Amino acid sequence: MGVLALAAMVAMGCSSSGDVIDDGPTGPEELPERSRYGNLSTDGLSVEKVDLDGSGQPDQWIFSDESGQVVRIERDMNFDGRVDVWEYYRDGKLIEEEKSLDSTPYVDAVVFYVDDEIRRQKMSSKYDGTFAIEKFFGSDGKLQRVERDTTEDGQVDTWDYYDNGTRIRVGWDTTGDGQPDRFQEY
Repeated sequence: MGVLALAAMVAMGCSSSGDVIDDGPTGPEELPERSRYGNLSTDGLSVEKVDLDGSGQPDQWIFSDESGQVVRIERDMNFDGRVDVWEYYRDGKLIEEEKSLDSTPYVDAVVFYVDDEIRRQKMSSKYDGTFAIEKFFGSDGKLQRVERDTTEDGQVDTWDYYDNGTRIRVGWDTTGDGQPDRFQEY
């Protein structure tokens, strides 16, 4: 991606992938079932339990709908008795993955996929269920932009821009309007 295309992305405030990845509510009735929202359900789903480590206890749960399509897989990857990875599927494809990276019950990372490629990743910097860092990837899998809320006020205030995997520019919001107004080129 050239500098001009990157400048256009910055001006428009969006990624160049053109893909829309649904990861949040637009209203209470539209909240997707996710661990981070605390609304996972097994209603209408069958479950297959798998013992990954040979301990005699299940460590993976595969949830399928009435037609047999896998809709969710939950895993206890560190074998401590608690699920720490949730994968969500649509039409047989992985669309989203949530991870708890520590011993708290909070989701610390969310990865969004389009056509089996990572397109976006949200990360918690405090392991408290809030996401202060968000990474955006192009259809080629390369990092395009990182957005950070360094002041923890719920608004992005720092943007790192990448070209071909190399950071080329950083932008800061110094006025609090949610838009970068100061930049440093690399």
